[in-house]
Amino acid sequence: MRRNGGVWSVLFILALVASLSGCSGCNRKIVPPITHGVDVFQTAKGPGKTTKVDFAPNPIPANFFCPGSPAFNGQVELQGKQLLPGKDFDTVVERLEEGSFGGGSSKIPVKVRALRLTSANPISVACPGKPPTGGWTCGECGTQPTTEIRVKVDQDCGCGHFDGALEFKTCLRFTNDDGTVTPPVQQTVKLKIHNMPWCPKPMKNALEMPGPFTVKDCDNKDVSLPGTSNFFPGTTCKELQPDVDCWTKHADLTECHEGPTPDHKHCVNPVCGKPRG
Repeated sequence: MRRNGGVWSVLFILALVASLSGCSGCNRKIVPPITHGVDVFQTAKGPGKTTKVDFAPNPIPANFFCPGSPAFNGQVELQGKQLLPGKDFDTVVERLEEGSFGGGSSKIPVKVRALRLTSANPISVACPGKPPTGGWTCGECGTQPTTEIRVKVDQDCGCGHFDGALEFKTCLRFTNDDGTVTPPVQQTVKLKIHNMPWCPKPMKNALEMPGPFTVKDCDNKDVSLPGTSNFFPGTTCKELQPDVDCWTKHADLTECHEGPTPDHKHCVNPVCGKPRG
């Protein structure tokens, strides 16, 4: 996706695991309206999940970092920075209205309200005399657009899936080691959401934030926000069953191959420890 200043190659879809399996043996429940609130996310980490900005298609012009600095066409790897001390989230999306399921699904307007990323490694740019070394910060900036998600309940235990889009404006700023800050590089980011699971209750260790609470925006101004409510993206019926063992809950991750005898299979799972078989 191209925008002024660069290309976002992989974005945070924030620590969400799109497991689409339903839940068998659950009692169907009537889901109440989704109340107004926010969803808090942590930028994903690890191989294949890196958030990057690639300036090769639209290089930063010469003299941007200092007089005489060359054009910059490299990549910047970004990582999340806590919006509040001790709270592992760096992105906040607000659901602006209550969602009702009277027609089988619900349209809910959403808006990105807070975002904080920093460059994972220091960056040096050649300048006459002394090359500046520093790092990038990225945050939401300006008036943010409103988009929407469409939510439905399609799992027996009362969970469901949702589709939609997110669009938000960001500003990248480079801070030199001497404290000077460059003018912001502005970008608009668009994300598509397809068949993402959700539940009205949180899975174990889900990111939650009782509200109301306040964070700082990229200009260090207060942003007042409601708390999380009864909408938890990325959660499926399986995660709401504490009595189900790991091998059942994560059966889609299990791989089996033939063991020492034809009637003996050896099965492994990357998250469940001791192999079966």
